[in-house]
Amino acid sequence: MKYIKLPINFADIAQGKSKSYCSYEESIAQYLMMMITSRYGEVVSRADFGSAIWELEFNQMVKVHQWEELVERSLRDTVQKYEHRLTDLRIDVSLIQIDKSVSDFDDRTEVRKQASISIEGKMKESGTKFMFNTQLLVSPLSQ
Repeated sequence: MKYIKLPINFADIAQGKSKSYCSYEESIAQYLMMMITSRYGEVVSRADFGSAIWELEFNQMVKVHQWEELVERSLRDTVQKYEHRLTDLRIDVSLIQIDKSVSDFDDRTEVRKQASISIEGKMKESGTKFMFNTQLLVSPLSQ
């Protein structure tokens, strides 16, 4: 089976140019990233597709451990429901504060939160271990 690489270039497809394909593992990783970066309700036919990250993005009332638990639970629910190619899921979410220099020529720093997301499982097709890791910068810290 062939898996189409994202993002899809519809102009090339309309002109009959070749499509870019990716591996089975890359297809899973792309789908997981889509789940992480989608907000609930963004996919019209699947209101529960996505993650809680975007509902929590600017909520300063949620403690870090609560944020991590809510996002982890939301991702577990979404991945279990929509990514049928993985079993034995292990999902880990951590949120840290990072201080980033605005520029090399300026003494100001920008305070942000970085979410680190790790998803591990077993691919049903082969029984091989699958690992996915990503980091996202989320909401400016305004406290």
